[in-house]
Amino acid sequence: MKKYFFDVVGDDCTEIDFHGRAFSEPQKAFQMAHMLALDMEVGYGDEYSGKAAVHVRSVQGDSLFSVPIRQLDQIAA
Repeated sequence: MKKYFFDVVGDDCTEIDFHGRAFSEPQKAFQMAHMLALDMEVGYGDEYSGKAAVHVRSVQGDSLFSVPIRQLDQIAA
C-alpha cells in the first residue's frame, strides 16, 4: 500500500493534506481525487468551483495528477 496526499490548490487558497491516505493502486487514489473534487463542487458553492483543483502527490512530494473542481453548470452538462 502506498500513501497519497490530496491537496486543494487554487488562486485564492491552498489546503495541504498532512495525513494522506493509503491505497493499493494509483487508480484508487485517482478515483478518490475525483470524489473529493465532486464533493467540493456541490458542497462548497463558488468557494472552490472553477478556481481550484485537487492535486495528488506521493510521500516524496512528487505531483502525480490533478483533478479540477468544476463549476456547477459544467457538472450538469
